[in-house]
Amino acid sequence: MTQAPVLQLRSTRAMNSKRTTSIFLATLVILVLGLAIIITWPFLQPFAFAVILAVVFFPIHEQILRAFKRRRGVASLISTLAVMLLFGVPAFIIVTLGANEAMSAAHYLSRRSAEEGGFTLFLANLAAGPLHFIGRWVDLSKYDVHAIINSNAQKVSLSLVSVGAEVLSNLARFAVNALITFVILFFLFREGKEWAYRAGRLSPLSDVQVARLYQNISDTIIANVYGILSVGFVQGLLTGIAMKIVGMPSALLLGLGAGLCSILPVVGSAIVWVPVAIYLLGQGAIWKGIFLLIWGAVVVSSIDNVIRPWVISGRVELHPFVLLFFILGGIEAFGFIGLFLGPVVASVLAALWVMLRESLGDTGAQEADFADFPP
Repeated sequence: MTQAPVLQLRSTRAMNSKRTTSIFLATLVILVLGLAIIITWPFLQPFAFAVILAVVFFPIHEQILRAFKRRRGVASLISTLAVMLLFGVPAFIIVTLGANEAMSAAHYLSRRSAEEGGFTLFLANLAAGPLHFIGRWVDLSKYDVHAIINSNAQKVSLSLVSVGAEVLSNLARFAVNALITFVILFFLFREGKEWAYRAGRLSPLSDVQVARLYQNISDTIIANVYGILSVGFVQGLLTGIAMKIVGMPSALLLGLGAGLCSILPVVGSAIVWVPVAIYLLGQGAIWKGIFLLIWGAVVVSSIDNVIRPWVISGRVELHPFVLLFFILGGIEAFGFIGLFLGPVVASVLAALWVMLRESLGDTGAQEADFADFPP
């Protein structure tokens, strides 16, 4: 009888000690996890791109893996190199063509400015056409346009140099991020399936719920890729048609450039048709320039808000209106990667909401078949 209070006291102390240890360990985990997020945050975009590529190309990797008799290292290396070639060769061609066009444009500007007595006079002559058109409706006599051009010519020149340096810096950063992306992609091909399986096992969710979440994420990412390709094709086609209408040479190349630039957040394909429209206005082709600006702003740019949600909603069970807000919000918060992250968050939120309702309703969902995951 006398030992019962002692045993109870020891049990209470053990429970308190275990609770204290758990709280201490949980606090350490949170602190270290915060440090880990701070350290790895600069690599968020390369990691996200690698996950996207791994999800999209995983079926092809599975075929390569079977061809190499389940040798994961060799198959992952072959798959990674194949993806690198798939993106690297077109990127090299586009960069080469773009560099040649930029050099041609620089030589043209240099020659024209020399012919017209300097860069300042060249800018003045370039602005003469649009100013004459605007002067039909607006009295410009009270503005000393030439003085404004003279005072800002040096700023324009310095801005061009600054933009060129920034472009080179961004290209270097892009090359480093691309290398990191493909390194991560190799390990995702080799061990990503096992990592996903273990992460699912760590959660308190059932196998069917984990499988549903993974399926939603995969479907959303693939649907986003389809959406990007569809938008790029349509915007490139519409831009190429407009370039042909206004009589621009290399309309096919300009349309291809607009389609590729459609993936860029905020600016998108406008990075192609806006400079062309400005060039037409500067050459005195006023109505052609205005047509191109209206066509680009009303037709080309707005088509993104129609096609992308429509394509994604065909594979993801969400309303296109909801998807549109998550896409725009994702771009605003995370830039280009928000194109994928926004719809993924919307899809996962919808799936979790359904799971919560099923859990509260005690529907007793059956366990999913995880035969595709490694043991």
